[in-house]
Amino acid sequence: MNAVALLYGDVGLVPTADNGGVPGAYFSVLVQNLAYTKLVGIWGHVPGAPGTPGTWSFTPCSYSHSVPGNLEIWTLFNALPIDQFDVENQALGNIYWDNNAGYNNSLDPILAATVFEGAIGSAVIGPAVLAGVPAVLTQAGQVPGVDSNGNLHVGVLVQNIAYEKQVGIVYTTNNWTTFQNTFGTFLQTLTPASTPHQLNAECWEIVAAVGVGATGQFAVFYNVGGATYWDNNFGLNYSF
Repeated sequence: MNAVALLYGDVGLVPTADNGGVPGAYFSVLVQNLAYTKLVGIWGHVPGAPGTPGTWSFTPCSYSHSVPGNLEIWTLFNALPIDQFDVENQALGNIYWDNNAGYNNSLDPILAATVFEGAIGSAVIGPAVLAGVPAVLTQAGQVPGVDSNGNLHVGVLVQNIAYEKQVGIVYTTNNWTTFQNTFGTFLQTLTPASTPHQLNAECWEIVAAVGVGATGQFAVFYNVGGATYWDNNFGLNYSF
């Protein structure tokens, strides 16, 4: 992989103390651990008043955790209505970028502010399929995990590569001695709309009857355009 790559950026309505909400942007970035000392961050653009260009500013991310392959995940929450952004990693005297091949990554903070508190209104993802993004399932009234009826709910974001697609999980409750597949249901398309330089993201939900009190693991698959894409949490799988 490159020295830095976007996992996801999203904008939603963050709850405030007065029971209101303000738009806020969340970012997750995958970084090669080239050196202990590094500076990882987001160059974000905040739109200005009509007829003005707005402003760009840099905000550092925070280290979250390491994953296999000598990789690290860094994250950021920024309480600003960011509509464009790039990812930067400074290490070993070099600067590495993920700037969507020079076209920047786009979000839609205006429409994102119309969703209810805690929900995602706008998102862009780097890989073709991605699970484990906070607030994905709030629009459907469920949070990821096993509910009181023994149903596992998994929220997934996919790049809208083609109209015809399948999204699902393969899961086990006995450490992969046996496993099952369950396909998902489309929830909604997230803004902004697809452009020649950025595919929009779709939100899907998978519900699997695993049983009350069950534990296990799963990985997510995405079939589209004759190809299959996976998110298996960097080879660790997701646990429930």
